[in-house]
Amino acid sequence: MVDFIGLITDFGLNGSHYVASMKGAILKINPLAKIIDISHAVTSYSIIEASFILKSSYSYFPEKTVFVVVVDPGVGSSREILALKTKSNQVFIGPNNGIFGNIFEMNEINLCIKIENEQFFIKPTSKTFQGRDIMAPIAAYITSGVELRELGTEFNIENIKSSPLDYEIFNYEKKIKCYIQYIDEFGNGITNFPINEESIKNSVISLKEGDLVTLEYKNQTFKGTFTTHFSENPLRSLLFLKGSAGYLEVSMNQENAANHIGFKVGDLIFINL
Repeated sequence: MVDFIGLITDFGLNGSHYVASMKGAILKINPLAKIIDISHAVTSYSIIEASFILKSSYSYFPEKTVFVVVVDPGVGSSREILALKTKSNQVFIGPNNGIFGNIFEMNEINLCIKIENEQFFIKPTSKTFQGRDIMAPIAAYITSGVELRELGTEFNIENIKSSPLDYEIFNYEKKIKCYIQYIDEFGNGITNFPINEESIKNSVISLKEGDLVTLEYKNQTFKGTFTTHFSENPLRSLLFLKGSAGYLEVSMNQENAANHIGFKVGDLIFINL
């Protein structure tokens, strides 16, 4: 059976040597590992982006996939490095800095380990590149059959740091307070508001094809339409839709909504219905 290891980092195009050294560290321990580059284009230090990329992709991978997330502004500090195992038998390795906070709402964590057994670290261990010297080899050892409990001590899942983003529904005003958690290559702003039964139960919120929607951003208002698709809407029109990841998106038909409105990842917006 192939052992998959998925990598998410903020190393970028100029950090290819960082990615290469992580892959080398993995293959030196487990030459049979199949390494998947999920993304190395996360904006530098953006925990919010990294969390979204992981959240929107992990469920499409096979059982026993090990994910390594190296977006780590606090590298070398006292923050913990965790290994989480879910009921789907996938493992997630990364710093306890909010990346894993809201990932597993639908996927129970069976075990969480604080990685601290230096037997499995590369020596000498760099304080500035723990992705290479700790996280990568840990992933390789796990795919080679090492049990999580050998890697450190059990960690209380209640102490996993939460995401800094949350949403709120104001029923009386028919308003949603939410944040931009990701901007894709087309300039679509993906909010952190999930469009599902759970998010709108006990609320007056409903979104139907053709509904008029107003976006408030930094004392500006932008009017658009809720839709299920781009076609048949006027070019450059502002649209609101449920994206493929299940979240409310702010988009424009063949135009860059982020450039037009000016929002960035982490920005607060209000949606009026």
